[in-house]
Amino acid sequence: MEKLIIPSLLSVSDVISMSERILKTTQPLTPIDPKIMDLHTNTSLIFDRLVKNQKYTNKSSLTEELIRFDKRRNLGYICLRDIIHGMSVSLIEEVSSKAAKLYAIFDKYGTQIYKLGYKAESAILLSLQKEFDQPENQQLLSELGVIMFYESLKAAEENFSSVNKQKSDEKTAQTTESEAATEILKEMFPILTNLVAMLQLYSQFDPKTYGAAYNQVITDITEINAVARARRTRKQNNNDADEKIQQG
Repeated sequence: MEKLIIPSLLSVSDVISMSERILKTTQPLTPIDPKIMDLHTNTSLIFDRLVKNQKYTNKSSLTEELIRFDKRRNLGYICLRDIIHGMSVSLIEEVSSKAAKLYAIFDKYGTQIYKLGYKAESAILLSLQKEFDQPENQQLLSELGVIMFYESLKAAEENFSSVNKQKSDEKTAQTTESEAATEILKEMFPILTNLVAMLQLYSQFDPKTYGAAYNQVITDITEINAVARARRTRKQNNNDADEKIQQG
């Protein structure tokens, strides 16, 4: 039976799939025998931990949302910058003089801050906002009729900061609560093997009760092993091809 479940062959996803199928198949047998029930219960506990910690290793669901909000604040920044810059070169002196005072703030902090990393961009936008929020600058923004564009930039930055904090909190929680999935596998393999071995033994003495479940478990293990072997073969072939290209 140990040869059926091969730790070196299986990924975390493979083990999760295999465990889920075995637990589902053996669930109806738990009321029949206390030993199977105990193994099933303990396997389920480890399975739940494995699933939870695999999710921690996956890409955060907030990553795409953070990218989207970063693009929005970049657009808000570019919009306000370009409108004020256009006004600063206006032939209408009253407009150009007021806009020039505001555009000087962009020059002070940089006119392409959207090329910076998240943290640096947020820090500069915060400094920018402190200046634009000054009463005299608020007055200029209102007189030029661009206050709405400034408010939309502030809102975009607030939305980005909110999602960024959620992502940071999520990462902190994961660091605190998570376990290494590879370590959990070390607990899963022995108990999963024991559960299947017990099912095999019972199927030999009482095939009518346990035979169908055992055959289904063997089918599931065989299918998952086949997929894992095919994946390993593809990976090896790709590595061999890369080596030939490098040598050739």
